[in-house]
Amino acid sequence: MPLTSPDVTSPGRLLREYFDREDGRIEERMRDLDKVRGLLDRLLEPDPAYPTAGVEPISDDIAPAVVQRLLHEASGVLRNVAMVVDSGPALDNTTLRDNQQWISDGNVQRTIYPAAILDTPQGLQWLRSWAGVGEEQRLLPHVGSEFAVFGDAGAVGLARWGDLSSGYVLVRDPLLISTLTAYFDLAWEHAHAVPFAASLPGDERLLELLGMGLKDEAIARFLGIGLRTVRRRVAALMSVHGVDTRFQLGAALAQRSPQTR
Repeated sequence: MPLTSPDVTSPGRLLREYFDREDGRIEERMRDLDKVRGLLDRLLEPDPAYPTAGVEPISDDIAPAVVQRLLHEASGVLRNVAMVVDSGPALDNTTLRDNQQWISDGNVQRTIYPAAILDTPQGLQWLRSWAGVGEEQRLLPHVGSEFAVFGDAGAVGLARWGDLSSGYVLVRDPLLISTLTAYFDLAWEHAHAVPFAASLPGDERLLELLGMGLKDEAIARFLGIGLRTVRRRVAALMSVHGVDTRFQLGAALAQRSPQTR
């Protein structure tokens, strides 16, 4: 009796292959980000006995003025990573107004936010208000630290990586600016497009939000629909695609079309 060859097109086999490929991509991305983060840790947190040239601590009261000056000096893309939207020099009224005017004048600002910004009405309002003036936005499930790179003019970041209580430093050193820029560009490449900015169809927007690990309540708030509607649409999509879990649903749809970036 001849041996039967495995069906290489079976859904189970295709899903396993997809999971293997995605696991490899995710691991490679995390390794890349960890390498750059390790370098930034060493450069931004040197031995106090040997301060790094081009890195200057700035007090909270002058931080807004420093940001305003860098805005006037900046050319090219302003790269910004935000951990929170309820503290920091960007909340100063004059700085906020100047920054939004800078974008409205045709300059490019890209900001990476943590996906948790969608969990509250205040965070969602912040996201929409900056998108309204032209800020380019993407989301990551988690954001490691907070900094802004003002083209080649300089950068402002947390004195200690990821520590919001550590205060801020002004970075003028070209190597550090280039390193922060490279870290941002790598993170931007792997971040999620904000669904309303990406103009995704309804179900794809829903799946994009599910893929970020958001709770149903946050998804309902973001899409402006009821919680029951979210759960009903997810259940309908699972039924259509013949899967039993939300993870399987995301994997099945990811096979059909590349993720929007």
